[in-house]
Amino acid sequence: AKIDLGMLSSEWTAESSGYDDMEAFVRDKLGDFMGEGKAEIAKKDVVLYGFGRIGRLLARRIIQTTGRGEQLRLRAIVLRPKMKDAYEETVKRMSLLEDDSIHGEFAGSIITNKSGKEVIINGNRVHIIYAGSPQDIDYTAYGIEDALIIDNTGVWRDKDALSIHLRPGASQVLLTAPGKGIPNIVHGVNHHELDQGNHQIVSAASCTTNAVVPVIDV
Repeated sequence: AKIDLGMLSSEWTAESSGYDDMEAFVRDKLGDFMGEGKAEIAKKDVVLYGFGRIGRLLARRIIQTTGRGEQLRLRAIVLRPKMKDAYEETVKRMSLLEDDSIHGEFAGSIITNKSGKEVIINGNRVHIIYAGSPQDIDYTAYGIEDALIIDNTGVWRDKDALSIHLRPGASQVLLTAPGKGIPNIVHGVNHHELDQGNHQIVSAASCTTNAVVPVIDV
């Protein structure tokens, strides 16, 4: 396990009043890693295909939870090139991650290497892959294996189209919009229908769907 001491310190500052002492706090926060017979959490490489609103929020969330056992590891972000200089474009894209008008400043550091093909986010090395199409990418060339590709572009919306993401090094695809011919999963409502072993391509539905369906379900 990796333990993020900075995050633990921050949480202790904010939540200490809810615990009898620091030992109780640590046991609560690190309970999944303490004692015998604890289940091993398998790591999973994640690739964000697209880096718009949803992509940036996902990046924040994945990086924030990486130190809690690495079950999800952000390994790459795929972008369609729009500028001639890769370094300038990567810096521009990362600036949108660093400062968000709703969620505020990013809690940590983002370093872009001189080539613009890699960033270090809170110590996590993330490849920046510029590609015009999923068919142009071999993820194994970046040391990425068995990855979950999270398509947040909305360009490909059905099973056949999304299948092109299943390139070498990729094993699953998650669409962040409603999809056709694939399971549309809203956590808390029908997530029990998800079969991890057989469903390679899944939709997490839309933000609107996730907002209204739990209420309708109740």
